[in-house]
Amino acid sequence: MPARRQAERDPREALVRLVERLGRRRQFVTLADVERAVRPSSGLAQEGLPALVDSAVAESILLKDLRTFYDRKTGEFSERWVYRVNARHPLVASLLD
Repeated sequence: MPARRQAERDPREALVRLVERLGRRRQFVTLADVERAVRPSSGLAQEGLPALVDSAVAESILLKDLRTFYDRKTGEFSERWVYRVNARHPLVASLLD
């Protein structure tokens, strides 16, 4: 009997779970936060992660906002994209139930 192949997991599902978990711990989630949190066991790969996030935004799985941050040490402002899960998307709703 041939060995069973494990079905490939949708990387979008792993991304949703990761961003949701990070969002519960932090006030905002940046791409850098997502990249730091990726582990081999998460089902996500470091290479291609920005493209996966962009694709998830294009599909409205993730929502992104441009925020301005102030650094108290340097006195400078910077803009960064922050991400959150779109709970109304069907893929997300099925994962979060």
